[in-house]
Amino acid sequence: MPARRRPQIASELRGRIERALMTGALAHGDRLPSTREMGAELDADPRVVLAAYRDLAGEGLVELRPRSGVYVARHALYDQGKRPPRPWLTEILAGAVTRGFSTRDFCDDLREAALGSKLRAVVIATTYDQSAGLCRELRADFGIEATGILGETLKRGLPIPAALSRAHLVLSTAIHAELGGQLAKKLGKRFIVAKVRPEIVGDEWLLLLDREVFVVAVDPRFLRALRGYLASTPGAENVKMLVAGQDDLSVIPRDAPTYVTQAARERLGRTRIPGRLIPPARVFSADCVRAILNIVVEVNTER
Repeated sequence: MPARRRPQIASELRGRIERALMTGALAHGDRLPSTREMGAELDADPRVVLAAYRDLAGEGLVELRPRSGVYVARHALYDQGKRPPRPWLTEILAGAVTRGFSTRDFCDDLREAALGSKLRAVVIATTYDQSAGLCRELRADFGIEATGILGETLKRGLPIPAALSRAHLVLSTAIHAELGGQLAKKLGKRFIVAKVRPEIVGDEWLLLLDREVFVVAVDPRFLRALRGYLASTPGAENVKMLVAGQDDLSVIPRDAPTYVTQAARERLGRTRIPGRLIPPARVFSADCVRAILNIVVEVNTER
């Protein structure tokens, strides 16, 4: 196996820490695994792990305390409106300049490639919880206006929904890959099968699962699938699942970590949900993100 490089290790550590801060599994000032411990876990040279930790310290995410260890920075900022780390911005702009672009022209081109057109997508899934979550991610992370369609409704021989005809992109879950691919080909649309990032149930969730964790969704099928997905995860028996609009949500303790799907949020509206809400996690794998961005750039630069 080739040696793991510092940027790869830094990216993995960054993702772990940020997701743990989101879920509450880590707090500012908490101690992180040592370079030796993390090296053993990631099968990486501890010196490379230390270099990666130093990169994250430069971003303000962690603190390296001499003779003490590595800690989550006391004032580390992680929220949906945060600015990208300065070293990352510098690296991107430096790459543009070394390739012969002025920073002004490059930023103009980058904006055009990312935001030049209003892209539309259709998400084909089995449950509203799946489709609403994937649509939310397409809107929030890529600026794509997305509409969810249940796969079962497309198998009844009904007319093709107008949203499919207008879409630039058809995205389906794996179970509907054949159906989605056939429709996309028939309509001349770009097509992607949604792939979930492998670490979606990561260390931060493993820390949470030593106590009761609640999940609220609108479709029991989604909860059954989630139960199966978590079956081999330590602490899975601590996950309590509730159906919005059907089960009594007042049973959720006020301080219990609680994940509410996007579909459940939409159904419940202004209804107050007990518990400490866990922000939605990003679902798409790195390869899937790249495939979506490739289409975004392609559509926005083909004129």
